[in-house]
Amino acid sequence: TPDHVVEWLKSKKIEIVPVGFKDTMALGCNVMSFGNDRVLAPAASKDLIGKLRANGFTVYDPDMSMFTMMGGGIHCMAQSLRRAAG
Repeated sequence: TPDHVVEWLKSKKIEIVPVGFKDTMALGCNVMSFGNDRVLAPAASKDLIGKLRANGFTVYDPDMSMFTMMGGGIHCMAQSLRRAAG
């Protein structure tokens, strides 16, 4: 990640969680946020999942191996929903 991007994120008080090569290659950074500190992350990204949980996140971690072996990730399976308030 370019230095200027890292500095911008830090200036916004966004904590950066280091992700190792193995988790990166397992599309570990391809997570989905559900809000309220809940995320969906691929089960193969064990180190990242541990770091997220250590930072207070609830992590749902399905086996995504059949999708990631073809280059797909969690966002590839996502569809936006519009919900009425209330």
